[in-house]
Amino acid sequence: MGKQNTVSGVLRGIDHLVHAVDDLEGCADAFRRLGFTLTPRGRHRNMATGNYCIMFADDYIELMGIIDPDLPDRGLRDRMVAQGEGLDRCAFAVDDVDAAFTTLSAAGFRVNGPIDLRRPLELPEGEVEPRFRLIRFDGNETRLLNGFICYHDTPEITRRPDWLTHANGVTRILGLVAVAADPAALGAEWARLLGVDAIHETATGIAMQIGPHVVEIARHDTVQAVLPDLSADDVPSIDRMLAMRLAVADIATTRDVLTGNGVAYSVQADGSVFVAPALTGGTGITFCSEMP
Repeated sequence: MGKQNTVSGVLRGIDHLVHAVDDLEGCADAFRRLGFTLTPRGRHRNMATGNYCIMFADDYIELMGIIDPDLPDRGLRDRMVAQGEGLDRCAFAVDDVDAAFTTLSAAGFRVNGPIDLRRPLELPEGEVEPRFRLIRFDGNETRLLNGFICYHDTPEITRRPDWLTHANGVTRILGLVAVAADPAALGAEWARLLGVDAIHETATGIAMQIGPHVVEIARHDTVQAVLPDLSADDVPSIDRMLAMRLAVADIATTRDVLTGNGVAYSVQADGSVFVAPALTGGTGITFCSEMP
């Protein structure tokens, strides 16, 4: 119990979600039709991968794909073969990356880092280089979410005001939905990192509170109760992340943008709007009205 109390406050929420696809440019076009503002394309130095980011004030979505297949990709291609396109990783935010590493190490977590990461980004005025520091979990402590810690050394570069406004009105990530054969067993594993009070049993599985974000993990036979318009064909046989929930300022504006751009969607009983994974490159998206 002491170790749980020591580390339960280390993660202060989701920093970003990684949405991995085969066709990065096609995915970028799809998200523009959804009404998002995308950053210019970046690339990971000495790696096969490139990305576009969709920035919000406190979190963001990273669209990632292979742009130089001759370089290493940290297992991305193998993971897409195994699980398909869509949500691939979940990055967590911390207040102090060095303190987080020390605390997690002392509590017995197998962590690696902090690892310096630089990502060249082409802007009209020239190339800039956002800098990050990462902590990897090497002991399978973040199973299902494939999680890691991401700390921003240069947030002013990636959070330019003109990148934070989106035509569809999205303001932040609310959380994500995943499917697993045994959510309760996963909850017991995650309790070591999040604390037992952050794990809640639900009618469909469990919900995990990570700062302001909620991760819902449903059983395969109940996930369509969580995502009512998810096609049965889109429910995988393996454990994996399926959808993201995003907050919007005005759901009517969201619907207007989607309609105007010819994007098919369904309206849920609570008024939220669902876009199927086939239209995004593998990840369902639920647009939800921001609570007043």
